[in-house]
This record gives sequence, structure tokens and C-alpha cells, in this order.
Amino acid sequence: MNLKLTLFILLSSICGLAYAQTITIEGAVTDAQSHQPVPFATLGIKGKDIGTVTDDNGMFKFTIDAKLADESLIISSVGYNPVNIIVGKFKQGKQEINLIPTAINLNTVVIKPEKYKTKVFGRTGNGMIGTMAQMFHENQQFDHLGKELAAILPIDKHCYLRAFNMLVLFNNFENVKFRLNFYSVKDDQPDLLIVTKDILFDVQKWSVHGKIPEKGNWLKVDLIKYNIYLEGYQKIAVAIQWVKGDKTDTVAWPSFGVSAVPAPFHAFYQRYKSQAEWKKTPSVYMAFNIVADSFKPRKEKNEKTKQADETAELNNGAKSFAATGESFNEAEASGYGNNSALGKYIHLPDANIYYEVYGSGEPLLLMHGNAGSISHFYKQIAEFSKSWRVIAVDTRAQGKSTDASNTPLTYEKFADDMKLLLDSLSIKQANLVGWSDGGNTGLIMAIKYPAYVHKLVTMGAVLSPNGVEPDVLKVLQNNVKENSVSSPVKTTPERLVTLLVNEPHISDNDLRQIQAPVLVVAGEKDLVRPQHTKEIAANIRHSKLLIIDGATHYAPWEKPAEFNKAVLDFFEEHR
Repeated sequence: MNLKLTLFILLSSICGLAYAQTITIEGAVTDAQSHQPVPFATLGIKGKDIGTVTDDNGMFKFTIDAKLADESLIISSVGYNPVNIIVGKFKQGKQEINLIPTAINLNTVVIKPEKYKTKVFGRTGNGMIGTMAQMFHENQQFDHLGKELAAILPIDKHCYLRAFNMLVLFNNFENVKFRLNFYSVKDDQPDLLIVTKDILFDVQKWSVHGKIPEKGNWLKVDLIKYNIYLEGYQKIAVAIQWVKGDKTDTVAWPSFGVSAVPAPFHAFYQRYKSQAEWKKTPSVYMAFNIVADSFKPRKEKNEKTKQADETAELNNGAKSFAATGESFNEAEASGYGNNSALGKYIHLPDANIYYEVYGSGEPLLLMHGNAGSISHFYKQIAEFSKSWRVIAVDTRAQGKSTDASNTPLTYEKFADDMKLLLDSLSIKQANLVGWSDGGNTGLIMAIKYPAYVHKLVTMGAVLSPNGVEPDVLKVLQNNVKENSVSSPVKTTPERLVTLLVNEPHISDNDLRQIQAPVLVVAGEKDLVRPQHTKEIAANIRHSKLLIIDGATHYAPWEKPAEFNKAVLDFFEEHR
């Protein structure tokens, strides 16, 4: 046998073996009554990240390991009874799957009373310590068709759903189609589908002059036309399921990002295929919310309300997040950070830094947290400006400040910007208040530019990423890792999350060099580890430590009177 013939037989055997190791799952899903295609039906194997979604014409095709030949493939779509088919049957070729429509039971019509209150359940604002993106991709490495992201939201006992909203960070598909699903909650995770209406919506590619908007874009899905009434639920899981992505010729690996922020007491859930197990990621707050008309039926008018008891049952975390969500809205509506009369810029070679000045007297510089803005000090500025010249600033690449650099963001760079801002205002020395990332910047200023810092207050600062609670840090690291694979060009939110993962690098020896008095503040339930906050205070020569009882990383919002008094008392000493 010659060499060429030998190689041909060998290659043929290898190809035949490879072919035998997989099964092609291919066919069409149709309506058993109308014989019309069922678009965007889901296919999956129970408990496994395997499956797909049919296209507009009900067609599907993917490959599966031949070892799974005895498994059942579940084909389902909202409004139809699911069908099971043994995987091995596809060895015979393409299959046509007929779905039988679910029988419609007419529910009792509930007349909405005249008195009701429209409420928002869920997150309503951008994050404070770093907006990240929960991603959908379409490329050779990622097949996210059928992937679901879910958030568990509290909800009142009787609600008509008016709208679903989510904060889109970016979308460089030409168009993305999602299905909106509502689930009951069991054992702290999504359980059974409770809304049997196929709610599909599209998200068009969007940009501003070819650039991704830096603050994202809230997308609204109108639910009024679906006439959805929920009764008896204290919380529900709201999920978006990716069913189609139309690629663009200009992006090799298109992706879609939904906003999420690290936050205690919250979590989001995801599964990559329709029959996979839900996976929980703790300490993340998804930018989902539901707008609903909440009311009390007439038959309950004379019953004593259980609202007080239900409120008492809420844990401190839930209460904290309810207050925090309101604070985001109030901050954005306060006018701080968007004052056309007072707002000014300093122009640097690679950035424009926006600031506002309030009051008169000795200078007091306010520095916000990651992905924040001047507005986040809306509960401090009016109080502080009564006796101080308050200089509130948007950090580079955040708020109204711009950034034209292409290098990684660092707190040292932020500190340089703050020095240049003070120089531009002919301020030789100032008192500083830094919250979260602003606290990190304040520490570096006290180390690098000691003459500029009279006194410093840090709130929720860290010396390194390891100062953050481990579960929060893990979420951030996973987000950066996923984004590094999916997109070589980093958006501003991605750069800000990368900053949280990689910075700062402040040593105990660095802290010992600080000459200025420092008030080190953190919430009792802060994202920063308690021992880490104590370490910061222990290594600064002239320091005081304040742990605010019952507060989280958002203590300036949650306990403004206590926080403001502590800051002002500290600055007033030896003024």
C-alpha cells in the first residue's frame, strides 16, 4: 500500500470517528393546528447548558455529543405544551416538531379600583462603585442563544404591570431580540413561569456620533397591552432571554451589555440554555425594574392591612436597597452635577474636568465614587456649603468629565487631575472628602501631594482590590475576564470596572507617610471588609475611625445627618 493511500484511509477513519462522536440536531418547529412555523421556540436538555432557539422560520440546527443520544431534548415555547424527543432520533435526519397550543383558561376579571398607586420595583439608577455589563455574545466561542438573565424583585400583593425597564450599556448588534419572562420564586431562585404571554421586544443598535453613550440607555417595554395582573406574590423573578442577534459588518464579535453593579444583599441569576440550572451570582444588582399599579381590592377594604408586619419582616438589606434606589433617582433629579449657571471645566491635554462651586470660605473638595458624579453628594453639598467653599468635581471619564486617553485609568491619574484643578483655582491647600474611589484618590493625594491636603475624610476606601468583600471582587474579576474575551475595545464602564479589579496599590508604609489628620469612615455593612478599614486607620498617624451603625457603602445617603455631622465636626477641630 502506497503512502498516499495509507494517509487517505487514515484521514477517512479519523473523520468517520469524529462524525460518529456527534449528532446533528436539525429540523423545524411548527404549530400543530395551523402548521405555521413557531419562531424563537427553545430547545434544551434538562440540567445542561446545551440547546438553541429556533429562527424566524422555526428552523434549528446544532450539534451534540453522541454520548447524549439517550437524553430527552425538550422543545418549548410560550403558549404551547412542551414536547420531549429522544436525541438519538435525530440520527435518522431532520425532525419536524409539532407543538400543541396550551388551552386558554379565562381568569376572573379583576376591576381595578379608583384608588391605586403606581410604584417602581427594582433598580432605577446607575451604580456607585462600578457599573459592569452582563453580556450576550455571538461568535465562534460563545453561543448565547437561549441565555437568560434574571433578577428577583419584590412586588406588592395586587399589581397590574405597566412596563419593564432595563439599563443597556451598549449594543453593537444591528438588532437584538429578547423574550421577557416572569417566574415565581422558590428557594431563592426563579421557579415556574407565571405569565404565559409571549412578550418579545427588540433593541436596535444605538450610538451617539459613532460612540457608545457613557451613561447607558434605559430601555422601556410597554406591558399595558398584555393586561398582566399578578396576585399573591411577594416577589417575582424577571428575566430577559436572548432569542436573536443580527450581526453588523463592522464588528467581528458583537456583544450586548446590561448594567449591573456590585451591591450586598442582592443577586442576579443566569442560565445559558432554556433547560439549564439557574446559577446565582451574589452581591450584584441588575438594572431591571417593573412599573406597576399597586392596589387593594374592594373585598379587602375592611381588613386590617398587613403592611406593617410585612415591612417588619424585611431584612436590613432589603430596606437599605429600597432607600438606595430612591436615592439614585433623587440624586439625578437634584440638579447637582448639571448646573449650567455654576458648572465649569478645566481643560487638560487628555481630559476636560467638570466641577461646580458652592458657598464661600475655606475650600472643601468632594470626590465621588466609581461611575458616580457630583450629584451623589446631593445630601451633603447644601449642608457643607453653609460654612465652606465646596468644590464638587466629576472625576475623569465620569459624570460630565471627559477622557481622551487610551491608557488604563488609575487613582494616581485622578489625584494628578485633582491637583491641577486646585492649581487652576489658586488653592494651595484644601480639606478633602472622598467616597469609595474618591477615598482612594484622597489617600493617594495625601501621600503624593501632602502640601495640598489639610484634612481628609475617606468613606469606604481601600488600599487594594483585596479590601473588598471576596464575593463582590469575584463578580468584578469575572466581568473583566468575560469582557476581555468578547471585546478588544473597552468602553468607559469596562475601564472603570477594570480599575476596581487592578487598583489601588497603597501599602501600610505609604499610609505611615501621611501627615494630614484623616477620618476613616465605613458602614457597618460596607462592601469593604471591616478589618481592612481598621487597617487603614491603624497605619495613619493622625487618624480617627468611624463605623456608622446599620449603614452600608452608601452611608452618606442612608445616614446623611450622622455622616455630615461627623465630617463637619472633624474639619472644625483646630480650624
